[in-house]
Amino acid sequence: MTRTRHLAAIAAIGLAGAVSAPAALAAPATPAPSDSETSTISPVSYADRTVQEFGAGDDADLQRYTTADARSAITEHDEAPTQWMRTDAEGAAGHVYVTYTNTETHEDLTLGVNTTTGMDGDHLVDQAR
Repeated sequence: MTRTRHLAAIAAIGLAGAVSAPAALAAPATPAPSDSETSTISPVSYADRTVQEFGAGDDADLQRYTTADARSAITEHDEAPTQWMRTDAEGAAGHVYVTYTNTETHEDLTLGVNTTTGMDGDHLVDQAR
């Protein structure tokens, strides 16, 4: 299943280019940190990267950036994992909540990014609904 999702993501953005890909699948505004550098990304970019990894079938990074409960809620939306478009972002009480709408199924997915521990740690997406 992971390989199928990865190939679907490549088909959705690889040949057509990032311009025609949904906003959530486009490259994050700030590059992800490499092992040799430390950089901080915004909570919205962090959520975008999480949705992008879900769409690409990158289960290793999805596991790294989400808690088990959040990951379980995200993967319930497996019918069209590459078709997410960011529709809203708002902050409240130590979290930034980023909402995506699936352009095929019209389902909403909201990710809660924990901002109380700083934006350079693992498992920052601790809520999904």
